[in-house]
Amino acid sequence: MKQALLLFLSADRLHAQLIAGSETVLQGDFTDTPEGRESFVSFLQATKCPAYLLTDMIEEDFRHDIVPHLIGSSHTALIQRKFDQYYRGTPFRKATLLQRQKTGRRDDDMLFSALTNPGLIMPWLNIMLAQQIPLAGIYSVPQISEPLVKNQASKHLLLISWERFSGLRQTYFSDHRLQISRLTPVYADLTFQNAVVNELSRTYQYLKSLSLLPAGQILDVRILCNADDRNELQKKLPNDADVRYDFADIDEVGRQLKLDYHFTDSDASQIFLRQLAANRPSTHYASAEHTRYYTLWQLRRALNWSSGALLLASILWAATTVWQSGGNVTAANALKTETAHLVKEAKQITQGFPVTDTPAADMKASVSVMRKLDQYGSAPQIVLNPISATLDRFPKIDVNGLDWKESTTEPVAINTRADVPAEVITLKGDMLGFGNDYRAALAYLDRFQLELSKRGYQVTAITRPLDVSPTGSLANQSEASENQLDFSFKLVWRSAI
Repeated sequence: MKQALLLFLSADRLHAQLIAGSETVLQGDFTDTPEGRESFVSFLQATKCPAYLLTDMIEEDFRHDIVPHLIGSSHTALIQRKFDQYYRGTPFRKATLLQRQKTGRRDDDMLFSALTNPGLIMPWLNIMLAQQIPLAGIYSVPQISEPLVKNQASKHLLLISWERFSGLRQTYFSDHRLQISRLTPVYADLTFQNAVVNELSRTYQYLKSLSLLPAGQILDVRILCNADDRNELQKKLPNDADVRYDFADIDEVGRQLKLDYHFTDSDASQIFLRQLAANRPSTHYASAEHTRYYTLWQLRRALNWSSGALLLASILWAATTVWQSGGNVTAANALKTETAHLVKEAKQITQGFPVTDTPAADMKASVSVMRKLDQYGSAPQIVLNPISATLDRFPKIDVNGLDWKESTTEPVAINTRADVPAEVITLKGDMLGFGNDYRAALAYLDRFQLELSKRGYQVTAITRPLDVSPTGSLANQSEASENQLDFSFKLVWRSAI
């Protein structure tokens, strides 16, 4: 891989680094805040190379199931039914064939998995789509851990690693096939060694309760850490006849991956990022919609290679022709004259081209975006008519301000389009006729907010007549008008899929 953008996403932050070969050219950390996302937009403007998104989250679910062995459209329909049964609320899901049974109907052992909280991923994904970043796929730490245990002889192995911004990851393999994985946050008052000791016994009992570890079988535990943590763990881990410990030196694993990085602790984030760059799994959580710019990037690259091969073939053919006719001076001179004539015509045609600094690929992408905006852009009456109809049902609300803008950073609700900007409306108004009856006013305002939500808006209260939140303060309302209470809402609307 010559150049790639590696992204590591945890629950509350995103780490990004641009690599060229084995060297890190550029990197940055971005928090899950509006400021952090704006900084990420600026970071992406420096690169347009393929991106690989690696996630490490608690909200990753695994389900083992045995399904009939089918092919073609029947197999596709079966997998879709399983997705609807297990993971209806997320688009980030995949099915992995573990093995085909050797007896009976020879059914398929399948592992269904998903990232069950799309709200943690969509804001970053929307930014990459808006910047036309060629995203190759969305992966998870358990999904790319198999190469780290492929040379282990154990049939029942638990891989333990620690990632600084996500926590302690425990991934269980049976016959070198992923079965289940758990992530436990590690807080500042808990060391890596103590977290391993505390969680290992719980995971062992968890595997026994699910019958994933057969009775009488020894569990091999492979811990990825540095030398200092290994020495401490050897002292703290209990001696148990049912558990065997093996320590993978993180510096040695880094050298095997040709990683130019100095490890000061047992943080394995860089190991998994480079493992992803070196050994990408064939399946991932991203859909074709998420990776469309990567597909275009591959197509453009293939066309460049084809053009180069065609040019080389033409040169070889021309050289062969010249060599074969080397004894014929007249033919050679005629060929030179024809070549000069063609070069002259090509130059004249080139000079007739319009002057432009915009690459053809960018022009094509711009036309595609404009067509999409024409197709899915929203007329003002479509966005505002439901608000007007709702206000008719609530006569005690008097609107005194309405602001409208478009945004690409707003969260995307389920069954709405992620590839067009959101319409953001700030609604300011007064509530009339309630006097000092704040309870009735707040109840009336809640019903108004609920009605707007039912009409397809994502509604967020900016200000309310009375702040009753745990962090709010009760201001002196004695000077307020008896017939007027102020509030403001933020309404977010997107086109339905």
